[in-house]
This record gives sequence, structure tokens and C-alpha cells, in this order.
Amino acid sequence: MNYRVKGYAANPLIVGGVCLVIGVAVGVGATYWYMSTHQGGLGDGETNELFQETAVTDVLIEETDETVTEPPSTEPVTENLSYIKVVVKGNNYLYKGEIYTLEAFLGIVRANSELPVRISEDGASMRAYSRLIDALKELGTDYVESRN
Repeated sequence: MNYRVKGYAANPLIVGGVCLVIGVAVGVGATYWYMSTHQGGLGDGETNELFQETAVTDVLIEETDETVTEPPSTEPVTENLSYIKVVVKGNNYLYKGEIYTLEAFLGIVRANSELPVRISEDGASMRAYSRLIDALKELGTDYVESRN
């Protein structure tokens, strides 16, 4: 049904669109007001009472002979990261551009037991890839499967 209001048809899509625009404007304004009055928004805020009540103003530090260690960082370390990179190609294991048997490669892993192994594949057979993973698990060596 179309209703005529002062000569214009009241289209439900136009009326709905106008209501949506008004609703969004009210929502944005209310969010801005709320955030600015609660120290988290775009404005200056009215008070900072909550912050002042919880702020530590005086801290007493006692000197001791104990060594204080910093907690470990949660940031990933990508610099100076060392690993043994192997590429499984067909039934072969390539390390530094040379082909090794599984046993020969595992000898390199045993000699560098502190380093993790980064595994890439280039048309690897499933059997060769699985044998490498199983052998690394048996040795207790950390490894990462890489896409390149």
C-alpha cells in the first residue's frame, strides 16, 4: 500500500533508511558521551576520581642481597634464531644443499641437540616425511613444519 502524505508517497525503504540514520547518529553520540565521561573516550572526561583512588603514589623499595630476575618476555624472538633446516624432497633429505639419508641427517640433529629442526617439503613422499617426524619425536627434538 502506498499512502500519500502532502503529495508524496511514503516509501517504507525511505522511512526505514531515515530511521536507521537517526539511530546511528544517536548511538555514536551516546557512545562518545559515555566514553568521554568514563576516562576511555575521545573527550577530556569530567573527573579522574577512579584513577586517583587506585594510583600508587609512594613505593618503598628495600635493598636486599637477593638477585632479582626479570620475568621472561612474551614477545616472540625472531632475531638470532638458530635452527637446522631440512627440505624433504621425494625420498631424500636435503640439508645445506646436500642430500642425506635419514640416519645421516639424524646424526647432524644429534650433534646439534640444542637446536630445533625446521622442516620444509618440496614434493616429499608421505613415507619419507612421516619417517622424519617420527624419528625427531623419538629423539625428543623440537621441530617446526614450515610451508616454504
